[in-house]
Amino acid sequence: MNWSNTLFLTLALLSGVWVMARIERNRWYLGLFFYVLPLLLLTTFWAAITASWAEAGVALAATAVLGGGGWLAVGRRLRRADSSGIKVWGQDAAPKPRAALQAELDQLRQEKAQLEAELRKLKQNPDDGRKTDDGRPG
Repeated sequence: MNWSNTLFLTLALLSGVWVMARIERNRWYLGLFFYVLPLLLLTTFWAAITASWAEAGVALAATAVLGGGGWLAVGRRLRRADSSGIKVWGQDAAPKPRAALQAELDQLRQEKAQLEAELRKLKQNPDDGRKTDDGRPG
């Protein structure tokens, strides 16, 4: 029996146990179908091709003992993964305006009010005696 193969298989299978223990509760099937089952299939194919069923069996037993022991010791107390804390870039709340930006906004609003008042004044009295560029009355 090749112990390095057994150790590698045990670590690979323990990664599957860890994924299933830490995955979000309503997404367990994703971890099962896309990680654990392919891992088990690859292990089975490897054992069938190389006739290493003893190593595969010992690795599976070691994974069951280590994974179960780890879950009993620590895993039961761990909170399941939760996606509620995920933040997506671009969907964050807008930053609060700083004092300098607020002062600039106030100044722009004041200038806008002055320009609007001037525009209203010009609309009320369109011919206030001004002359055009060529000197004719406007």
